[in-house]
Amino acid sequence: MESPQRELNVVIAAGGTGGHLFPAQALALEMLQKHPHVRITFVGAGLKTNAYFKNDLFPFLDIKSGSPIKKHPIKVIKALLSISKGLLRCMKFYKRTQPDLIVGFGSYHTFPALLAGKLKKIPIMIFESNALPGRVNRYCSKWAKVSAIQFSRASEYLKGKSICVQMPLLKQHEEISRDKARDYFSLDREKFTFLIFGGSQGAQAINRFFCGAIEFLLAQGLDFQVIHILGSNDRLDKLRAIYEKYEIPAAVKAFEENMDFAWTAADLNISRAGAATLAELIEFTVPSILIPYPYGSENHQGKNAAYIADEIQGGVALDEKDLSGRILAQTINDLLAQEKLPLMKKALIQFKKQESKRDLCSLVLENI
Repeated sequence: MESPQRELNVVIAAGGTGGHLFPAQALALEMLQKHPHVRITFVGAGLKTNAYFKNDLFPFLDIKSGSPIKKHPIKVIKALLSISKGLLRCMKFYKRTQPDLIVGFGSYHTFPALLAGKLKKIPIMIFESNALPGRVNRYCSKWAKVSAIQFSRASEYLKGKSICVQMPLLKQHEEISRDKARDYFSLDREKFTFLIFGGSQGAQAINRFFCGAIEFLLAQGLDFQVIHILGSNDRLDKLRAIYEKYEIPAAVKAFEENMDFAWTAADLNISRAGAATLAELIEFTVPSILIPYPYGSENHQGKNAAYIADEIQGGVALDEKDLSGRILAQTINDLLAQEKLPLMKKALIQFKKQESKRDLCSLVLENI
């Protein structure tokens, strides 16, 4: 590791969804806290207009990029032209700023930044949050000094050295009690509490399935309340009206900045299976029903959900195409009737204790 007095120049290549950008920004904030002389620049496609990126907080270079994995030849050509433009811009930027290290967080938004780093012989690290790495990280792992991974299974798909690390999470508050968390949402301190959300992009299908399950849950005699985060302002009033109709206490929000309160308040989470969601449910040890996004590239979320359900045994995975409100309600009823939630929580606690994982920030600083 370099002398702590020398200014370090780090590029974080990130873009796309909150699943890529939230941990990237969490890493940046931790690095700035631990190393006062670090200079961090984000590089990626679409950063200027990305709702998940704090462009008022971090310096950034917005570049062109594209996904060449297309069936239509014209779209492939357009993607390659965008990548070329992004590559040239990164090459000029690196020549001027001389980065010490590039840390890639995956997605095609970052490929020009990593390719330019390879051509300029700048050291590269990658961080992979999924059980099945994305195409860009799989390809670029051969250039990396080290690949930092959230799940050990990912190492099977990457070239070179891999090290398991804790996924960086945006820290918001110190330890929160369940009572305080439920007070925050104006909910009962004792009532069974669902957390329903679809990740940074929302999930209308999950909203629909849970609303379809309400009548069945009430018919089964379950007394419950809900924290429901839609991911957008669409249908906000309609969803609130549904809960009011059934007299179900509910905190319904388009977005929630303080997700640590939501996780702490929850007895059972129902959500997609993005990598950031998995990191949070493990961190807060919340049993979960995971409904993977079915249209994602290479079924990444399906692999993530299977890891939680089968290897950790901290939840169950349901296939969206086979799901309905009735089936979701029956799954919930089975988990409660068979008293599986305490076992799932115990499994998550054990996994969290047993996993020997490095701190990503320290690993990055070691490799400069």
